[in-house]
Amino acid sequence: MNETTLAVHQPAPGLLSPASSFEDHTPAAEAAATDLVCTRRRKPIPRKGHTKSRNGCIQCKRRKVKCQETQPGCANCRRLGLVCEYPVPQTPTRRDATSPAPTTALQSTGGQFTMEDLQFFRHFLFHAYPPLPLKSDAVWHEIASLSHHFDFLIHAMLGLAASHLSLSNNVDYKAQALTHRISAIESFNKALSKPCMSKAEADALYGTVMALAFQSSYMLDGMLEFVSMIRGCIIVSGLSMERFAESLFGCFTTERHIEQVQEINGGYCMPTEYTGFLDAALVSLKALQPLCRSVLELRYLLIIDNIIKAAKSSSVDGFLEVSMAYNTFGDSTTAEFNGFVEPDNYVAQIILVHFFIVEFVVGLEALQSVMDSFPFRGSIVASWTKEVEGKLPPEYKHYMTWPMSYVRSVEAETLGLTSLPKTIQLGRILADNPVELE
Repeated sequence: MNETTLAVHQPAPGLLSPASSFEDHTPAAEAAATDLVCTRRRKPIPRKGHTKSRNGCIQCKRRKVKCQETQPGCANCRRLGLVCEYPVPQTPTRRDATSPAPTTALQSTGGQFTMEDLQFFRHFLFHAYPPLPLKSDAVWHEIASLSHHFDFLIHAMLGLAASHLSLSNNVDYKAQALTHRISAIESFNKALSKPCMSKAEADALYGTVMALAFQSSYMLDGMLEFVSMIRGCIIVSGLSMERFAESLFGCFTTERHIEQVQEINGGYCMPTEYTGFLDAALVSLKALQPLCRSVLELRYLLIIDNIIKAAKSSSVDGFLEVSMAYNTFGDSTTAEFNGFVEPDNYVAQIILVHFFIVEFVVGLEALQSVMDSFPFRGSIVASWTKEVEGKLPPEYKHYMTWPMSYVRSVEAETLGLTSLPKTIQLGRILADNPVELE
């Protein structure tokens, strides 16, 4: 595959990239055309406004205003605090007319991209952007429009798309996904070491950590990394986004998420159909309690207990408890959290697989109308469960009886044992096969 080097520009430190640079503006009216009928050449009529220029900066062209074309930055950009960039002439290329074009060109503030990256970028725009906030297509398209100002964001988007495409098409893009992920994390950490200077940067930071979190959720061994990225989302929102009142992610609060879950269910609340399966989870969790050694482990046992009890009254109420549970990852101290996600903390990992299975099963009902937005969740949770079970010392194995019953259900679904739709099929298998614990 031929490599395509894209135009790159490095913004000067401290310059802002406000969202206003992406707003639409009505162009000024053009001057009247020269009268071709007149036999005697007229003197040209002076143009009002500005003369047309093809050499202006990207920001002035986007805003349809005259650019002073001064280097390193024009007066308009300096006055508004924008990143002033000048286009590099590109060789025209043909585009397949049958494929819809992304509204945002793939650019970067530094580095090179390939034609394969263009495929990832397009896949992100149409298929791979995170499904949260619920029904948030417009939010993520706006975030994508910021990507050519922030390297950490574009690499996070491309990494997420590569991981998503690997699962969707059974084509191995794991190496590309990992390369973009590493680049995203490195530049993201550099950005966090400096104060956030604009609303656009705050949105880009939060969009990056969201994309990294969802990429973790597509990794077969990514459970602990996913939990760490969820904590990162909470920390970034607290450090950066609260300073900017009109964030693109302003709708993504716990309260708004709860409202959306209630809205998609139309206020219709029914007890879960999977009572037997979830009752077995309670028995399994009770057996784990004597093994807990930290406050966070005990808190999560209680959280899962509350989710199950709420779901037995209403699957929607159960899922609302799930939404609140994620905040616990951000509420704990650094020492508590680091101890919780230690690779050799087997008790915490057993608790986590219980949580993610309960979350998915309750979500089958509470999010039934939007479950297509989470196409790999059930199988990924099964992979996480098998990975944890495979590395446990023998004395911990029997605590995985209930989680492994879920894995068997997923594997039965994969074998196509029934003709029901996938999400309903898995739920029926779980409901019809209560677990007998040792």
